[in-house]
Amino acid sequence: MKSATTLAPAPGTDARVGSMLAYSNGFQLCRPRPVLAVLYALAASALLCYPTWPGLMSFDSLFAYKESLEGIVTAVWPPAQAYSFYLSRAAGAGVWGVFIGQAFILLFSAALIFSMAFRTIAAVVTALLVFSLAFVWFPTLWGTFGVLWKDVTTTSFALLGLALWLLAIRTVSYAWLVAGAAAFAVHVALRYNAFPLTFFVMALMAACPFGFVRRPNARLIASAVLLGGLGLAFISMKVRLPDFRVLPSGTGLSAVQEFDLLGISACEGVNLLPPGVSDGAPVSAADLQQLYDPRHVQLAFRHVPGVPVLLETDADGAVESTWFSIVPQHVGCYLKHRMAVFREQMGLSGPVFYPTHPGIDANDYGLALAHPALTTEWVGYILRSSNSPFRRAYLLYGLAILGVIAALFRRVPNRLLLSALLFGAMAYPCTLFFVGPAADARYIFPSNVFCVLLIIVSFGAVARTARR
Repeated sequence: MKSATTLAPAPGTDARVGSMLAYSNGFQLCRPRPVLAVLYALAASALLCYPTWPGLMSFDSLFAYKESLEGIVTAVWPPAQAYSFYLSRAAGAGVWGVFIGQAFILLFSAALIFSMAFRTIAAVVTALLVFSLAFVWFPTLWGTFGVLWKDVTTTSFALLGLALWLLAIRTVSYAWLVAGAAAFAVHVALRYNAFPLTFFVMALMAACPFGFVRRPNARLIASAVLLGGLGLAFISMKVRLPDFRVLPSGTGLSAVQEFDLLGISACEGVNLLPPGVSDGAPVSAADLQQLYDPRHVQLAFRHVPGVPVLLETDADGAVESTWFSIVPQHVGCYLKHRMAVFREQMGLSGPVFYPTHPGIDANDYGLALAHPALTTEWVGYILRSSNSPFRRAYLLYGLAILGVIAALFRRVPNRLLLSALLFGAMAYPCTLFFVGPAADARYIFPSNVFCVLLIIVSFGAVARTARR
């Protein structure tokens, strides 16, 4: 489809090349290749999903599946994943429909983005190959991808929103613009902390809906559809369907606050937890130091002989009030605790924590692995390879930063978009720095994938400008 924003090629530029490109607001968008994107997504989904078919399932996954059968009962987790299971079952696809669906959307969206970022088929295919190999080389990517976790679905719809918006710029189409805003809304509805990942892209989308191509009220319309979608996403976290009943509030924040109080207590050498956390039993500072583990708050609730058991509770609001009074008085230990969690999250300290789930938990729904022996081998590969120092998440962030800096230095097209994507990819783990209840490798899967995308597009653009 020919873009309305195509300009004449610069002097010395091949006319055939110039006719394929759309220049707007620093974007250089090539002709999309949807057929190639579909074929790639089908093939890559089959290869990456086969070892863990119909999708590994932890407590979170099974709880969402249960709610899809029995109804939404809590807002501790956003209900959007339960709705996806309901729709999949209604289509006769069971849980595997969600598994293959989230994989296909993620891979198709990435392929569509690459097809608009690179001019030749060879370059697009190379980008797709590198993108696929990244999931194999960085085990926490494939380890999360193989599980029915909403982190994957969150990423899928974030990439879909980006791909659809680029199509809107390419074609100057309000239909694609609205579709992109809807995809971003679904992405935000899936996780409470999803918004920082795409905030900067959505801000750019509102400011420049079609790049430098002006349309009457385009900014107003783009802002309205984005805000409307975000509003619906927020409502979906508070009200369940189909009866529109307001759900009991809960974002898991009390668990984060309890984790912080435990970390500060272990650091300061004094018990700062409210009595309700231990059900009134006396707990010494030494006990808390023994229980504290920066990898996950729930590890503090494990049974240790001779140590009172801590409860996962808000202690009737005492945890929240104590948190607000304690943190300002112990900022140093609070940050030390948060940094310890962050280091685990990024793979900077010891073995990578929880790089995947080992199977499908026991359930009453008949959900079982299709290839148990192959899944066992796959899990072993993920666990072994995830601890290699050259296959950890922090490398993705470093390479993404270098790639975007190089792109800015070379003044490549798309640098405005690359900057917005980088800010989002950095903001996502930075938000988790303060609100993460654990250092699960899956929590940063969305920003990890954005980093892979940035690495491929930015270094590819730099190489192209260098050749010219």
